[in-house]
Amino acid sequence: MGAVLAAVPALSALAQAETSAIGAESRGVASRERKRVGKGPVGVALLVPPDGGIYRRAAQALVAGVRAAHARDGADVTLEIIEIDEDVVSLRALYDELQQRGFSMVIGPLTRSAVSLIAQGGPPPVFTLALNQPDEGEVPANMLTFGLSIESEARQAASIAWDEASIATSSRRVRAAVVQDTSALGRRAASAFAERWRDLGGDVYAPVEIATPTAGRVRSAVARLQADVFFVGASPNVARALKVALGGRATIYGTSMLNIGAMQGAEGAAALLRSPDLDGVRLVDMPWQVQRDSVAVMAFPRPAGMHMELQKLYALGIDAFRLSAQLLGRADEVDLDGVTGRLRVSASGRGAVDREALLAEYRDGVLVPLDAQ
Repeated sequence: MGAVLAAVPALSALAQAETSAIGAESRGVASRERKRVGKGPVGVALLVPPDGGIYRRAAQALVAGVRAAHARDGADVTLEIIEIDEDVVSLRALYDELQQRGFSMVIGPLTRSAVSLIAQGGPPPVFTLALNQPDEGEVPANMLTFGLSIESEARQAASIAWDEASIATSSRRVRAAVVQDTSALGRRAASAFAERWRDLGGDVYAPVEIATPTAGRVRSAVARLQADVFFVGASPNVARALKVALGGRATIYGTSMLNIGAMQGAEGAAALLRSPDLDGVRLVDMPWQVQRDSVAVMAFPRPAGMHMELQKLYALGIDAFRLSAQLLGRADEVDLDGVTGRLRVSASGRGAVDREALLAEYRDGVLVPLDAQ
């Protein structure tokens, strides 16, 4: 009769989409030509996918972000942009070259498979700020990972939702329900939320998977779930249908997957995306996407006409360079007000940059950052 409370298996963290299933021919062939930016005494290499491959637009957005940060804060840095093949021999040869030429840091690679190749070889000879996670195993010494993991956003959403729900419900264990779509991204987000919720001491219903997000189907799927909090690892259409189905009986949380691009303070095309039917839904996302009046965000130009997903990689590039500047200063502890969130690095960070994004809520159809209230 009732819903079954069950554990959801954890999945590995990824910064971008899975890359292992994409053939070498789709990744393209790296050009031997290199672009150099600046004439400072410090050498930093930016490793990017080939311009002729499937990740071309992603790489271009990342490079644009790095160059924007370099233009503002890179007077002492010569930036060398290098396309790479995902081949262990060529990567090792490249690192040997960079070491011999006295480079101080590597930013990248961007794809998970390329990061894995470097990590499998042990500590790289040049300190590396990798922009994805390796497939498996620990991050080696002399490497730090920094990315836009959907799992980290989901875990943060769970912590925020838990704090609020546990205050309102003190007589029993707090219950959460996760609604996911059929995508790998949605499942990963839902799994990370559920795992964090259980770690905090709450109960989680078995995941509800929605393939067709109609209000009627969603209502039938969640009718028996007596949850205090609902998490959506799916598209905004699923959140809309869930909001109708719940009728206001629980708060809905999500990640940047629920961002439709309607931002407070945005004008023009963004205003046309206004969606009042999402009012009250909360999500965790980067300041670049939800807080245009942030001091950190306003310091950098916003490319016109760049798709929202590519804007994320542009922002990643900005913060990757800013992090590298602090790490080049041999800072033992880093605490940076970044455009992707509050970024922290500590000796106990297990080889990863901790990114704390912003909580935002739809109000009058646009996202309003609650942390800034």
